[in-house]
Amino acid sequence: MEKVASVWFLPAENTWKDFNLMAMKDEGTLYLKEDELIFDGSKYKVSVKDIVTISYGKQGRDFINNWIKIEYESDDNVISTIFFADGKMLGWSGIFGGTKKLFKRIKDNYSD
Repeated sequence: MEKVASVWFLPAENTWKDFNLMAMKDEGTLYLKEDELIFDGSKYKVSVKDIVTISYGKQGRDFINNWIKIEYESDDNVISTIFFADGKMLGWSGIFGGTKKLFKRIKDNYSD
Protein backbone atom coordinates (compact mmCIF):
# COMPACT_ATOMS: atom_id res chain seq x y z
CA MET A 1 0.00 0.00 0.00
CA GLU A 2 1.27 3.42 -0.94
CA LYS A 3 0.37 6.50 1.12
CA VAL A 4 0.28 9.98 -0.45
CA ALA A 5 -0.13 12.95 1.93
CA SER A 6 -1.51 16.43 1.15
CA VAL A 7 -3.87 15.48 -1.65
CA TRP A 8 -6.63 17.89 -2.71
CA PHE A 9 -10.08 16.43 -3.30
CA LEU A 10 -13.23 17.45 -5.15
CA PRO A 11 -16.37 15.30 -4.95
CA ALA A 12 -17.58 16.82 -8.25
CA GLU A 13 -16.48 19.37 -10.82
CA ASN A 14 -15.94 22.80 -9.24
CA THR A 15 -18.23 25.32 -10.93
CA TRP A 16 -18.85 29.05 -10.50
CA LYS A 17 -22.32 28.45 -9.11
CA ASP A 18 -20.81 26.61 -6.10
CA PHE A 19 -19.28 29.87 -4.77
CA ASN A 20 -16.33 27.85 -3.48
CA LEU A 21 -13.34 30.20 -3.23
CA MET A 22 -10.84 27.38 -2.79
CA ALA A 23 -9.76 25.13 -5.65
CA MET A 24 -10.52 22.06 -3.51
CA LYS A 25 -13.23 20.96 -1.08
CA ASP A 26 -10.98 18.87 1.19
CA GLU A 27 -7.36 17.92 1.76
CA GLY A 28 -6.22 14.58 3.09
CA THR A 29 -4.28 11.39 2.51
CA LEU A 30 -4.67 9.11 -0.49
CA TYR A 31 -4.01 5.41 0.00
CA LEU A 32 -3.19 3.36 -3.10
CA LYS A 33 -3.99 -0.24 -2.20
CA GLU A 34 -3.77 -3.20 -4.54
CA ASP A 35 -7.48 -3.25 -5.42
CA GLU A 36 -8.76 -0.05 -3.84
CA LEU A 37 -8.06 3.68 -3.79
CA ILE A 38 -8.98 5.41 -0.50
CA PHE A 39 -9.14 9.14 0.23
CA ASP A 40 -9.19 10.07 3.93
CA GLY A 41 -9.79 13.78 4.48
CA SER A 42 -11.22 15.91 7.25
CA LYS A 43 -14.63 16.24 5.51
CA TYR A 44 -14.74 13.34 3.04
CA LYS A 45 -13.87 9.64 3.19
CA VAL A 46 -14.07 7.85 -0.15
CA SER A 47 -13.30 4.29 -1.17
CA VAL A 48 -13.03 3.45 -4.87
CA LYS A 49 -12.73 -0.10 -6.21
CA ASP A 50 -14.23 -0.27 -9.69
CA ILE A 51 -12.44 2.45 -11.69
CA VAL A 52 -13.87 3.01 -15.16
CA THR A 53 -11.61 5.83 -16.44
CA ILE A 54 -8.67 7.91 -15.23
CA SER A 55 -7.79 11.18 -16.95
CA TYR A 56 -5.66 14.27 -16.38
CA GLY A 57 -6.35 17.92 -17.19
CA LYS A 58 -8.30 21.06 -16.36
CA GLN A 59 -11.71 20.86 -14.73
CA GLY A 60 -14.51 23.26 -13.99
CA ARG A 61 -13.60 26.84 -13.18
CA ASP A 62 -10.02 26.00 -12.14
CA PHE A 63 -7.92 27.21 -15.07
CA ILE A 64 -4.63 27.01 -13.13
CA ASN A 65 -4.41 23.49 -11.68
CA ASN A 66 -4.59 20.22 -13.54
CA TRP A 67 -6.66 17.53 -11.86
CA ILE A 68 -6.88 13.76 -11.93
CA LYS A 69 -10.43 12.80 -12.87
CA ILE A 70 -11.56 9.35 -11.79
CA GLU A 71 -14.83 7.86 -12.91
CA TYR A 72 -15.83 4.77 -10.99
CA GLU A 73 -18.76 2.47 -10.49
CA SER A 74 -20.29 2.89 -7.05
CA ASP A 75 -21.96 0.16 -4.99
CA ASP A 76 -25.36 0.97 -6.53
CA ASN A 77 -23.97 0.59 -10.12
CA VAL A 78 -23.94 4.34 -10.78
CA ILE A 79 -20.92 5.97 -12.44
CA SER A 80 -19.54 8.62 -10.08
CA THR A 81 -16.75 11.14 -10.63
CA ILE A 82 -14.13 12.49 -8.21
CA PHE A 83 -11.05 14.67 -8.66
CA PHE A 84 -7.60 14.72 -7.03
CA ALA A 85 -4.59 17.06 -7.21
CA ASP A 86 -1.28 17.36 -5.41
CA GLY A 87 -1.89 19.84 -2.60
CA LYS A 88 1.64 20.07 -1.20
CA MET A 89 3.12 23.55 -0.82
CA LEU A 90 -0.41 25.08 -0.91
CA GLY A 91 -0.95 23.57 -4.36
CA TRP A 92 2.25 24.83 -5.95
CA SER A 93 3.68 21.30 -6.00
CA GLY A 94 0.78 20.26 -8.23
CA ILE A 95 1.39 23.14 -10.60
CA PHE A 96 5.05 22.16 -10.92
CA GLY A 97 4.40 18.52 -11.84
CA GLY A 98 3.25 16.86 -8.62
CA THR A 99 -0.26 16.15 -9.89
CA LYS A 100 1.10 14.69 -13.13
CA LYS A 101 3.37 12.34 -11.13
CA LEU A 102 0.42 11.32 -8.94
CA PHE A 103 -1.66 10.71 -12.07
CA LYS A 104 1.04 8.40 -13.44
CA ARG A 105 1.18 6.44 -10.16
CA ILE A 106 -2.61 6.03 -10.09
CA LYS A 107 -2.78 5.16 -13.80
CA ASP A 108 0.01 2.58 -13.44
CA ASN A 109 -1.73 0.95 -10.46
CA TYR A 110 -5.34 0.93 -11.65
CA SER A 111 -5.43 0.83 -15.46
CA ASP A 112 -5.82 -2.36 -17.41
